Amino acid sequence: MYVYVRGACPWLDEHLKTFIRRHVPDAVFIDDMADFPPDADTQLQICDGWELQEHFAVINRAKNGVINAYPNSDALARKDYLSQAVDFWAAKRPGSKLRQHVPATVRLSLDYAEYVDEALAATDDLTLLRSLEDNANKPPSERQWWILKPALVDCGAGIRLFSTIEELAGHLELAEYEIDSDEEEEVEDVEAEREEEEKEDANQPPFTPTLTTPGLDALDVLVTTTGKLSLSSTRVSRPKRPKYVFKANGRIPSAQMRAFVAQQYILHVPRMDGRKWHVRAYVLPIGRLRVHVYREMLTLLAAEEYKYPWEEGASLRAFLTNTALHLSDEEVLGRESMREFWKDTTAVDDGVLGDPKEWKQKVWEQVCKISGEVFRAAAHTMADKFTTMEKCYELFALDFLVDVTGNVWLLEANETPAFYEQGVAGPMAKRLMESVMCVVMEHMGLAKMDEESHIEARKRMVLVLDETESLGKSNITEIVSEGCPWTA
Repeated sequence: MYVYVRGACPWLDEHLKTFIRRHVPDAVFIDDMADFPPDADTQLQICDGWELQEHFAVINRAKNGVINAYPNSDALARKDYLSQAVDFWAAKRPGSKLRQHVPATVRLSLDYAEYVDEALAATDDLTLLRSLEDNANKPPSERQWWILKPALVDCGAGIRLFSTIEELAGHLELAEYEIDSDEEEEVEDVEAEREEEEKEDANQPPFTPTLTTPGLDALDVLVTTTGKLSLSSTRVSRPKRPKYVFKANGRIPSAQMRAFVAQQYILHVPRMDGRKWHVRAYVLPIGRLRVHVYREMLTLLAAEEYKYPWEEGASLRAFLTNTALHLSDEEVLGRESMREFWKDTTAVDDGVLGDPKEWKQKVWEQVCKISGEVFRAAAHTMADKFTTMEKCYELFALDFLVDVTGNVWLLEANETPAFYEQGVAGPMAKRLMESVMCVVMEHMGLAKMDEESHIEARKRMVLVLDETESLGKSNITEIVSEGCPWTA
């Protein structure tokens, strides 16, 4: 077996190689894609999310090959497409679990604040427009609140809360001809700064990001992005510069982004140490289509004590559990904002969820059911945006919110999640990768399950969906990247 390992998290690469050798001792590791022999019939590729396209042509040649991504998984990773997949699936299935576990979501195409009325009226679902109109004459505490999320941006960037049309418009950028003098100066400053940075980039040595690097002092950059980031000092290439500029509590570049979702904000949530929290589960689909959920999960806490949106001093650091909003890695680790879901003994404030063993088990059961059904929905309703193939697998991080009744809500899916070494998450990431490799080796018919550690690693992956007999046959036999040098 020929193996190429250069993932999104370089610090995990050697661990992956070690575990692969335990299943296939004579595996040959390739450092350059050009070195893959033309007759490499058995091969495994673990690649960076930014560089996957050029690898598909090589995997096509293998009779028994697996690569760590599907050609297209936008139906899950893009917030607007995920909402569409849920709507398509539940439209003919009124009893679908997704209706009970996905907050009401409206897809929006937004540009300038001046045209927000037209954008709301043009949506496929008028639920949001009616809700905002009803809220207009109500005090904030009696309103239905919504959360605005860019469809293509991670790490909590561009997220805002609103309850009226005016509040929504206040978060969007103004038409160019109506920008006041102060905002015009800000735009010019940003553009000048960007030009200066681009000049500096031309002469910069290879970038080594750490949590102390200016602009990367937020741990969730390493939790949810697909860039080449690591907490260690491993030298990696410089990630692409973000396309959009976000200012704290300022207007977001809506005219550039266009694609958004407005999701009903769950107001009444249980708290840990006074803070809001969510559960992160790791989900592994493989082939066409078997879906597994990793037994170990993370609990991620917000940076500040939770407050309702209308309360004085409330901020996004209290509303959102995304750790990108923490000021530094010291704050994340010092306040224990990352915790192991099953092992953490912290009680929910006021005991609103009851006995921890009971409510955690119920949360786990709901996570498994929701995960299986959302992948099933994406595969059956949006096959063009979730292209499943036998030679592919992909690891997702699904985020779930638990409300005061114990009901679990799917917030979003993150494709190719990056991992970090510090805190409880580092050891968990290693155990997770061992379980992932067990499933992959099993899929390839190469699993060596005569060791107790392998058996335990495989048990941590729980099968929640098997659609191998239900999905229609696909006429896609290979994925070839245009202009790829390996296609000759």
